[in-house]
Order: sequence, then C-alpha cells, then structure tokens
Amino acid sequence: MAETPHMPSDPATQDPVLAASRRRARRTAWLLAVVALAVYAAFLLTQVRGH
Repeated sequence: MAETPHMPSDPATQDPVLAASRRRARRTAWLLAVVALAVYAAFLLTQVRGH
C-alpha cells in the first residue's frame, strides 16, 4: 500500500494524532514480525542442534 501524493482525502494529512497513531501501529507490527521471526529462527536452530 504505497501512499500516493495525489490523494488528499487521507485524513492523516490533516490529523497529526492519527498520523502518529498510524506510525506507532506500523512500528508495533514490524516489531512483532521481527520478534516472531527471531523466535521461529531460534526454534529451527534448536531443532537442528537437537538431532
């Protein structure tokens, strides 16, 4: 979902609170994805080492 500059109907451009909330949500989603990948990788590594 690329933000196109020719769409002024986005309320985040007028509302800084909504924009900050959106940034926080995006950062939280990235953080969760990184943690999930780290746990998954650790699980795979321990499985390989266990055998």
